Amino acid sequence: MKTMTYYYEAIDRLGNIITGTLEAEEYSLAVSRLQDMNCYPVKISSKKEGLYFNSLLKSVYKSKVSQKDLLGLTHQLGVLLSAGFALDRSLNVISELSDKKQLRHVIESIHTNVRSGKSLSSAISMFPKIFSPLYINMVKAGEAGGFVEETILRLSEYLESSQALKNDIRSALVYPSLLSLVSGTIILILLVLVVPKFSVMFADVGSSLPFTTQILLLLSKVIIGYWWLILIALGGIIYVFINFINTDSGRLFIDGLRYKIPIYNKLYKELTAAQFCRTLGTLLKSGVPLLNAIQIVIGTINSNAMINMLLNVKESLRKGGTVSGVLKTNNLFPPFAVHMITVGEETANMQDMLIKTADRFDIETRVTIKKLLSLLEPMLILVMGLVVGFIVMSMMLAIFSLNDLKF
Repeated sequence: MKTMTYYYEAIDRLGNIITGTLEAEEYSLAVSRLQDMNCYPVKISSKKEGLYFNSLLKSVYKSKVSQKDLLGLTHQLGVLLSAGFALDRSLNVISELSDKKQLRHVIESIHTNVRSGKSLSSAISMFPKIFSPLYINMVKAGEAGGFVEETILRLSEYLESSQALKNDIRSALVYPSLLSLVSGTIILILLVLVVPKFSVMFADVGSSLPFTTQILLLLSKVIIGYWWLILIALGGIIYVFINFINTDSGRLFIDGLRYKIPIYNKLYKELTAAQFCRTLGTLLKSGVPLLNAIQIVIGTINSNAMINMLLNVKESLRKGGTVSGVLKTNNLFPPFAVHMITVGEETANMQDMLIKTADRFDIETRVTIKKLLSLLEPMLILVMGLVVGFIVMSMMLAIFSLNDLKF
């Protein structure tokens, strides 16, 4: 069999991200060699990757297997393993029960690799777009400690909590989004369909019309006559903005705004703290060493400021310091989270304190979102009322002034 060059990203025993290349006959052998080097594979790719069946499945189904599917798979696997089913039998049952073709193919591929002698962590690592480094490393730690079923159940709880929070946020945003859409549509209809009919009445009046009416008529003409140019301009602005936020300077700019915007900065700190505490606590409970756990958490955080702080935490731990020691010197974490982590370190029970802190911030996040939305909804109604009122007032002023106009 022809040897291929594979490019990899992996996490070593000290928690460092390492990259490089290795020669192997196939994808699974590349994964095995990295594991023999005591490294946790994060990403493995090749120019000829599409020739390998598992890699092909990974590329085809990476965007079609949702987090909801992953939660269902993890929950079913945890229940079956806890009931005494062997891993091989559990995967077979889940595959047969799956009614989604894409997910079934992924499970069948994992099942095939497990039956051939691969570990579960090795099998799922072939689908890094579906199974995150956190997921893979927790399973690997569970295999090393002989408590895979407990690890899978913890993963199920972690995914369920994360999904529940996302669902609550999305549900809370449905009404404001719908209200904004309806408001915008009504205003657009008034400007495109209603106002032009009045403009015919005032066609010969010209500059004698009230100033607000002239502005309204001009705005209506611009939208009707240059709608295509407006769409191009909006598309260009969006394109430039997306490219900007994908640059290092753009990410730093957006990250800085998150911590400066009043009210929102409190919500963002709570969300980030909840994510950090739940992820780190779950990893520690599953037996992942603290340094490795911190490195994995870094890969799940989107905030550059938070990443830099966690890199300082990792460096402090290597020198014999503590997590809370670094957190106290920053204002990125709510004081309550820092206090709970300090207590956890002092009592050697940090994983439980982290989970409790995450639960607390999940509740506070929901409360904060409800408060923000309770302010946003009347503001949207007020803005819509003012805009519609301006349109109606401008038309009525013009009608009332007709008697005073000299034709």
